[in-house]
Amino acid sequence: MWFKSFAAFVWGLLLAVCLALLLFRLLPFAADTKLFVGMMLGFCLWVAVMIYCYSRNNAKAASMVCGKWFVVTAIANVLLFYVPVY
Repeated sequence: MWFKSFAAFVWGLLLAVCLALLLFRLLPFAADTKLFVGMMLGFCLWVAVMIYCYSRNNAKAASMVCGKWFVVTAIANVLLFYVPVY
């Protein structure tokens, strides 16, 4: 259970940050609105990923799926960081 708790905390935090940053780069609103939406959605995503990790049989199964999602969102963030958004 401790391994699932650690995997859920780490992967939830990483995926919530990556997805919130991706959303921040793509929303066409003012900066304060994007920050508010990112904070609210980031917390909800963190909880959702933690629930998903707890629903898996072990920490390795949860880490495999969350790791794949992290790679996808990290690549999307890197690509959007180097493409200018005005």
